[in-house]
Amino acid sequence: MSARTRVSPGARSQASPLRPSVAQLEWRPLRPLWRVARSSSNPVIPSSPGGSLEFEQVYDRLPDRQADQHMEPSAFTVSFWLCTTASSSDLPVLVSDKDWNGGDRADVTSHHDFGVTRTSGSEPGWAIALGLDGAWAWNVGDGKNRLDYRPPAPAQMVADGDWHLLAFSVDPTLVEARLYRDGVNVAVYSLAGLTKLHSGEPPTQAAVIGETPVQIEDLRIEPGAESPADIEHRWRQRQVSVSAPRVATARVSRLRVMAWNIWHGGRRDGDGAGLTATIDAIRTAGADVVAMQETYGSGAHIAAGLGFSYYLRSSNLSVMSRYPIVATHDLYEPFRFGGVTLQLSPDQRLKLFSLWIHYLPDYGGRMKDVDTEVTEALLLAEEMETRGREIDQILALLQPTLAQSDKVPVIVAGDFNSPSHLDWGEDTRPRHRDLVVDWPVSRSMERAGFVDAFRHLHPDPVSVPGFTWSPRSETSWKDRIDYVYLHGSSLRPVSATVHDEQAPRWPSDHAAVVVDVEIAP
Repeated sequence: MSARTRVSPGARSQASPLRPSVAQLEWRPLRPLWRVARSSSNPVIPSSPGGSLEFEQVYDRLPDRQADQHMEPSAFTVSFWLCTTASSSDLPVLVSDKDWNGGDRADVTSHHDFGVTRTSGSEPGWAIALGLDGAWAWNVGDGKNRLDYRPPAPAQMVADGDWHLLAFSVDPTLVEARLYRDGVNVAVYSLAGLTKLHSGEPPTQAAVIGETPVQIEDLRIEPGAESPADIEHRWRQRQVSVSAPRVATARVSRLRVMAWNIWHGGRRDGDGAGLTATIDAIRTAGADVVAMQETYGSGAHIAAGLGFSYYLRSSNLSVMSRYPIVATHDLYEPFRFGGVTLQLSPDQRLKLFSLWIHYLPDYGGRMKDVDTEVTEALLLAEEMETRGREIDQILALLQPTLAQSDKVPVIVAGDFNSPSHLDWGEDTRPRHRDLVVDWPVSRSMERAGFVDAFRHLHPDPVSVPGFTWSPRSETSWKDRIDYVYLHGSSLRPVSATVHDEQAPRWPSDHAAVVVDVEIAP
């Protein structure tokens, strides 16, 4: 029997918007007992006389899989229906179990983040708030770390006078949170490194914002992580259609993959202009999926602009997809590696990983310094101190996945910050100070069974160098350091291009690699 905490429609307090109505619940780490008071008017604290109480058992046991040892083991789902036309630039709380409104308003926009939030977001607990321009915002914190979803309007508008279903689930076993609007799983966030994600306090919900009423109905706080199908079903009980990344009805025979480091969230040429240019570049490329690096606070905006779902692995790495994300893969360090399983069609899945490995050593600087001797041995020794070691560790963790790639094919794409041995042979000596270098990162990928899609289709590095670094600098060392790698007998690259031009200016210091992949039955 499912257990849930629910606030029934109409059970809203007329108290202050900062401390509105309360639904009382009790958290216990392993087998929590959730309590809710129901009455025909306002919720009643369970210990108060005259309140009608319902007690429902939570799940009988913990999930079979071992949860992240740093996280509390209880999965939960929060959902509610919202109708309002309120507006505010202060990000007021809608529903939260912490004092969200007690934090200061803060503009966190920088090269590594984007948007306006409240400082209380770092406190233990969760919050759903009214964002800028009538969109919604989501936050979890553990007292030290925090995660935020700050999408734009109109794509994620909720303050338009219509009823909207907002929900999120937290699953410590899968180390992920899933976010939903109107039955659609709009984002998946990795919870790696976070611990306590509830405050232990009773949740509060808004009754008014300013002088505008806020209607919140059917507030549920349920044990367990509800599935995307469960959330969609609840939406369809009131509404007919769902606008979301959908599984293809027929088998997908071709997929367009984009690997792109967007450079400080794609906003180096201005927040608005940069985001528009970044979205336009992806849309113009016709990408079905994007392995993105340097996401840095822009993910929600870019995904909304594309109409894609997205997975945020870390502030750096994300995956954007027009197909549903059905699983996430928490491998290696969050800043450097992570991926998803995509459901392409009913019987067809594919795994896509986004990668960024260390930008040091600066081999390009060495190559440009013609007054200093450089040797193959020196370059290789320095490479193994960071990138060479990192790729070997990643591949070791990825090995069980690669062993199944004939059943579920695998793509690893991203910013490797390292050249390829395929580009530094005898024929390119004049370009490389008379050096031939057997670069270890690309060699390790080759030994692991990966196909370098671009070089497979363009085998001559002299006539088609495929430089991805850097279209924004005439003086930088030119090389190919961004890749799309394929693994699995069903995958075959049929087209590979480098994108680095767009009016008025390409928005990143990296070119994008775009590969059409044929997927055999």
